[in-house]
Amino acid sequence: MKAIIKVMLLLNILIGICGCSNMEDIYKEYIVYGGHVYPQKPTNPKGCSGDGRVVLKWKRGVDSSIVKAVVSWDDGRQNREFDISGNSEDVELIVDNLEERDYSFVIHTYDADGNKSVPVEVNSHAYGDIYKSSLYNRTINIAYINVDKLVVEWNEADFTTKLTKTELHYINKENKEMKLVVDANSNEALIIDDYKIGTDFSYQSFFVPDTTCIDVFESISEVSKPLTIVDRSDWTITSSSYEPSGQTGYGGANPERVLDGLIENTPNAGLVPTYWHSRHTGANAPGFPHWLAVDMKKKVNIRRVVLQCRNDPNCRTGYSFSNFTIQGSNDGENWVELETYNTYSRSETAPQYYPVDTDESFTYFKIVMNTSYDNSPYAHLAELSILGEEKE
Repeated sequence: MKAIIKVMLLLNILIGICGCSNMEDIYKEYIVYGGHVYPQKPTNPKGCSGDGRVVLKWKRGVDSSIVKAVVSWDDGRQNREFDISGNSEDVELIVDNLEERDYSFVIHTYDADGNKSVPVEVNSHAYGDIYKSSLYNRTINIAYINVDKLVVEWNEADFTTKLTKTELHYINKENKEMKLVVDANSNEALIIDDYKIGTDFSYQSFFVPDTTCIDVFESISEVSKPLTIVDRSDWTITSSSYEPSGQTGYGGANPERVLDGLIENTPNAGLVPTYWHSRHTGANAPGFPHWLAVDMKKKVNIRRVVLQCRNDPNCRTGYSFSNFTIQGSNDGENWVELETYNTYSRSETAPQYYPVDTDESFTYFKIVMNTSYDNSPYAHLAELSILGEEKE
């Protein structure tokens, strides 16, 4: 029995020796015979992407003997050596001049005697011209002058290229360059009170392609000029009807009144009605619908129709239309319906801007007033204009 026990003990010893030999083979590269030393490896290293570069970061740890790190990639065919001696708690290595692609970096640390740590692998990415070529500024739906303010309405941001913000630069009324920052998640229009009329503005978008990226990328800055009211000096206008004599007795309320730039009866206006009014005297005064049709004498891509109410109590309390339709035509006979709105305000005397979503250009446009606020058969309007782009 004792003999059997001795044999079993010898077998266990032999198995242990073989196992240790196999383990030693695995780490043979890192063994220094006579007393092996492994400097501390990088602890939880992180790779941060960048513009033609990657930054490798980790905490130094407690091993004060480490003096350098060697970073290799492409199966060791490429490598860089970095001096990391010193007392800094953080190690930060910049591997630059990289082409645009994914990388797998292997890091070894070394002490002054040339002993190296076990390897640590870190994956990251370097960005370059391919990514940059995909960057475009956030688009503007429309930028226009509202009385004396600049209004900029943005299209929704495209997040596929990781847009973070857009900067808008403009000149204020004191001739100073100003900057506003629009977050990519914001869809609110910019309303700039101190914009200097007649000047350009510029805008530029900025991008961070991933959460580890240390660099901010930018698109090419664009210069733009806001839309203003289209010149009305050559316009002619007709209407479904107009009041020839009943409006204050001073010349009636013909459709040309909506092109005179005035919204109220004042001494400055010579006490002449400054608004159009549908006919309401005589027999069989017409009811809804009423319309105003304009011949602009040139093709215009209409972006906004601008309506302005007369500035007197009749505007605010009655005799006004509510629902209306905007139409376009190129011959004055065949009309295309562009937009319909229920929101015309009879209590707001400031210009009211109504978007028109069309890529087409028209020579004529028409406002068709469909219904009234209070079942009155009459309609009136002080001013009619448009924001748009004139075409050849």
